[in-house]
Amino acid sequence: MRRLAVAFVVQGEGRGHMTQALALARFLGDAGHEVSRVLVGVSPFRTVPEYFAAEIGAPVETFDAPTQVPDRASRGVSPTRTAADALRRLPRFVRSGRRVHEVTERADVVVNFLDLVAGLARLAFRGRAPRVAIAHNYVFQHPALTAAPGSALARRAVLGYARLTAAGARTRVALSFGPLPASSDERLIVAPPLLRPWLERAQPREGGYLLAYALNPGYGDALAAWHRRQRGVTVHCYVDGGQAALRSVPADGFHAHALRAEPFLRHLEGCRAYVGTAGFELVCEAFYLGKPALLVPTEGQYEQTLNAWDARRAGAAVVGTYADLDGFWADPPVPGREAVEDFRGWVRRAPDMLVDIVERAAAR
Repeated sequence: MRRLAVAFVVQGEGRGHMTQALALARFLGDAGHEVSRVLVGVSPFRTVPEYFAAEIGAPVETFDAPTQVPDRASRGVSPTRTAADALRRLPRFVRSGRRVHEVTERADVVVNFLDLVAGLARLAFRGRAPRVAIAHNYVFQHPALTAAPGSALARRAVLGYARLTAAGARTRVALSFGPLPASSDERLIVAPPLLRPWLERAQPREGGYLLAYALNPGYGDALAAWHRRQRGVTVHCYVDGGQAALRSVPADGFHAHALRAEPFLRHLEGCRAYVGTAGFELVCEAFYLGKPALLVPTEGQYEQTLNAWDARRAGAAVVGTYADLDGFWADPPVPGREAVEDFRGWVRRAPDMLVDIVERAAAR
């Protein structure tokens, strides 16, 4: 196979899609291909972590993209604020779509990690470069997962959004906790999670502290409030902005960290348990290391409800709220050893499978 120049377009909401991009960039590089350009959708409410630009190994360009705007408490999503922000920045999104089209047309393959602007740009400009769409979200289009909770309206909205992100893609890669039965949709391929190779070298241990990830600062404040009621508990909480993002000064033993990849993974390696929003990659990392995990879906984000349901179905985590932290911390439910080993074996299939998908897209 000739050396491919692959362009990435990455949704900047949360860190999960960036983790996927970092992993796939490594796999493609090991196979002799090159990630030529990386475009990341940003908003006034999210920043691109420094570690992503440092590790991706390609020029990174940002563009204006829609986002889910936090509510006044900086916890859940505000539909009103989200709509207002989208209307205000709509002209920028149009310019972003044209820019994404111009940059990615020079690539042999374009990989879209659930970015809406890239999907709509494909519809508007009908580009030449073949597309591959990668996300956990696509797994809920599989007939085996139709029992997911929630209203039919919310499900249609979330799946409709996912379909728009994959507009014009020859292949939708549904990242999953495990294999699923064959689907009649030939363009939907179930694949293992894209996790960074660091996990293979990790040495899990029990360091006695709670590790947390807060998508929005309000959840960091909620964790700090829980910590004040504890005795002798140490918490390491990762939140965009670190200590400065919190509204109050935490008690001793509560450590707020800015988003940095290596320190987070080291803390995951040694934590007693993990609590955080229901992002797919984070719970996969915890599951891979056999760590107990409590998932707290972000309020107003139905896709997080789906993620949490899927993780519980796979035996990767329990689902609840911060009110459940007392019971969870008192006796964290450790994933079964056999389930963890099966999951690790599934993850090890990712490099060959994902590189093959990208190469096949280029060949067609």
